[in-house]
Amino acid sequence: RGETRPSRSRTSARVAVVSCAARPGPFDSALEPKVLQPLAGQPVLAHVLRQLHDGGVNKVVLVLGARGALIRSTLAEMGLSPQLEIRFVDLGATFANGFAASLLAARSEVGEADFLICTPDHLFDCSLVPRMRRALIDAAGGDGRPSVFDAVALVEEEPVDRHRRGLPDSMVRVAMQSEEHGGVAAVLHLGEGTMPEAGPAVRHGVEAGIYACTPAVFARLEELSLHLDHFALSEAMARLVEHGRLGGTSTRGRPWFAFERAPAAEQERFHVIDRRLNEAALTPPSSPLSMTRRLAQRLNGSPRPSSPSPPSPPSRPTSSASPPPIQTASPWRREPSSADPPPRPRRFHVLDDAEAGDFTVRRPFLEAGGGVVSTAHDYLRFAAMLLNRGELDGVRILSCKTVDFMNSNHLPLGEAGLHRVDIEAIAADSGFAETGFDGIGFGLGWSVIVDPIKARLLASKGEFGWGGWASTFFAVVPREQMIVLSLAQIAPSDRYPIRRQLRTMAMSTIVD
Repeated sequence: RGETRPSRSRTSARVAVVSCAARPGPFDSALEPKVLQPLAGQPVLAHVLRQLHDGGVNKVVLVLGARGALIRSTLAEMGLSPQLEIRFVDLGATFANGFAASLLAARSEVGEADFLICTPDHLFDCSLVPRMRRALIDAAGGDGRPSVFDAVALVEEEPVDRHRRGLPDSMVRVAMQSEEHGGVAAVLHLGEGTMPEAGPAVRHGVEAGIYACTPAVFARLEELSLHLDHFALSEAMARLVEHGRLGGTSTRGRPWFAFERAPAAEQERFHVIDRRLNEAALTPPSSPLSMTRRLAQRLNGSPRPSSPSPPSPPSRPTSSASPPPIQTASPWRREPSSADPPPRPRRFHVLDDAEAGDFTVRRPFLEAGGGVVSTAHDYLRFAAMLLNRGELDGVRILSCKTVDFMNSNHLPLGEAGLHRVDIEAIAADSGFAETGFDGIGFGLGWSVIVDPIKARLLASKGEFGWGGWASTFFAVVPREQMIVLSLAQIAPSDRYPIRRQLRTMAMSTIVD
């Protein structure tokens, strides 16, 4: 596979580069570039940014070219999530070197971190972005191991449904090995030219418009820019193939599509991309109670109520109406119809049986890091004891000083020796957290929020708590005298940002 890169600490990519500086296409106009055309009531680019944010990306470098001012002002009017940092790199209205060359402008913003390259008009199933974020780690076999690839491409294996995906005839074809390491295989061919024959050892497919990259990709882009004014991203990736440095990971049947047709034609395809995206658990609920009911219906396989009939979706807004905020009810949702394919088998199953599972037998060694069996009421009492600084029902269990000591940040001092570092600075990324750890320290047993602004959370300084692999979560907020407890069962926890939404809803109820 070519040379091995030096080992370095690696975490799942939390930065994405999205370029809107490509040459104008058939659906771009002087008044409305393709990325701003409405799809289900929102600009296409808004859906792209939302899917990145929901997938765990907390910073997007948005490269602008022609009509950059219009794109920037449209996003400013939409009220994007404050947890998503957007850094604009404006190449000016006269930039005409195309998508791939424009990516070089994001180099200083990306730095030495792994990152994603995303096209501004491709939409993906909610599970694909988190998987691509940690594709380089999976390919290497874990954090800290030598880099195996400089980039990993998302590939849909043949047969490819061109109509469902909206793919043009000029789609980039890929051949990759059948053998995988961590779900990633070596790419043998990408782009034009003769493809290796498909067989037991070789799989064919098409590139799906998202790459997980190391900073070494910028060097390949720069090599081409020295000789060519305009080149395709596939040409840079083909250079990596020559050196055995490009990997590929399959979509595994997960839905995605490219916005390549007029909005009216894309509307229906957007809605029928996959029934999984229409589940209630992917729609921001109006209250914690409605969330609980919807999740219970989903886990139990209960059908959606058919009566009363839902209201008809609103008509497409006119150009004079301002686009709705990105935080409105999910446009992925729609009501089923008789024309839909039969529902897929349920994807939820019991991990441990209540009558004869592992937790019915007492173990000689009790692990402190996982596997607790309790009730919501008892866990709430435990959190109440911590909120009361060690006392519950008039009984002193821990001293006040002990609780205060446990709730302090115990991570090492930073380089200057003035402040202690946060978890993000020292921890390997599990790949299952839907939030970052900037501004969050660690005490004796749980995390502690030391800087809510840096953490990009609606929270109070001194809040402490922790979450589990199946999206369980508790938080104690001494400043507000509040406890937040969630015993959700969505595994792994990066599938849906339920903890962030629950925290936001709880904090939003405080009025003084």
